[in-house]
Amino acid sequence: MNKNKILLVDDELNLRETISELLNYENYDVKTACNGQEALDLLEYWSPDLIICDIMMPVMDGNTFHEIIKEIHSLNSIPFIFLTAKKENNLMRKCLLDGADDFIYKPFKIKELTSIIESKIERFEKIKNNHTNLYLGKKKYFLHEINTPLNGILGSIKLLMKDEGSLDRKEVLAFYESIKMSGERLNRTMQNIILYQNLKNNSIKFNDNSSSEILNTFLNTKEKIFKIYEGQEKRISFDIDKAIIKFSQEHLEFIFFELIDNALKFSSADKKIIVSGTKYDDKYYEININDSGIGLSEEELNKIGASQQFNREEREQQGLGLGLFLSKNIIRESKGVFSIISKENEGTAIKIFLPLYKTTNLD
Repeated sequence: MNKNKILLVDDELNLRETISELLNYENYDVKTACNGQEALDLLEYWSPDLIICDIMMPVMDGNTFHEIIKEIHSLNSIPFIFLTAKKENNLMRKCLLDGADDFIYKPFKIKELTSIIESKIERFEKIKNNHTNLYLGKKKYFLHEINTPLNGILGSIKLLMKDEGSLDRKEVLAFYESIKMSGERLNRTMQNIILYQNLKNNSIKFNDNSSSEILNTFLNTKEKIFKIYEGQEKRISFDIDKAIIKFSQEHLEFIFFELIDNALKFSSADKKIIVSGTKYDDKYYEININDSGIGLSEEELNKIGASQQFNREEREQQGLGLGLFLSKNIIRESKGVFSIISKENEGTAIKIFLPLYKTTNLD
């Protein structure tokens, strides 16, 4: 049976360790952070069933952390309990009005804490069982991404059946190709949604013994990409050294596909995408993906998240905006490093460091 997950945020080390130990004994899976910023870093790749947070902390206090959580659609339904020794008139009332689920003064009895935890997690489980955690936006982009390829499939089949006797082989093959492309788009959408849910539910196991050869993985992915971008092979320039990295081939192909697809999608046909890869040191392999496309503003970069898209109508985007978000989180979950620098109308530079599996030269 899976344990319920709790994030405990408190700058007092002794209290943090004591509460964590007690909750572990009560069969909870507990992760800790010493301030709001450290907690946000944890939430990039780990989703708890409940958050317990102190108010007064250095770097980022509990109130600021809570305000940020409320703005993140994939996290704002998680029960949030304030824990504080601060005695102030109307403090509890203010926190509850601001959206906290409960409030506990220090010192407290562990029975009081576990009783509140049980009731809040029970409520959260009901929410999870009835609603997806994926925020799909007010403009129904999710329905668009399902209906568009589905209509392409059904419409093509209907025309094939209706005009079967009057179509020549070339026209029939064109319909088949249309059905195939629509099916692949629909499949990609659904697979990304499943991957997102698995990541948020912490049900993906990242095996430390996974490995893949990076050049062959890139070449395989490039072939898949140009089945979509037919005749545009010259748009990618690459220089990738062979190496075995501590990363599953499935996840590496996903990341290459999503990031290169984004670069091609948001760059004009006369602009090249440059992909390079080389050993950074004895521990890490460095990958760079650079484009000269439309880029993102600093504000947009700070808002990257699941289903987050920017100026969709102007940029004619397809997809749910999950690719970049999922790639970033898979890399971090696999003990890699992801960074992105982008400027509007100038382009985007993505830098990734992935752990090397072994340093043997394969040339």
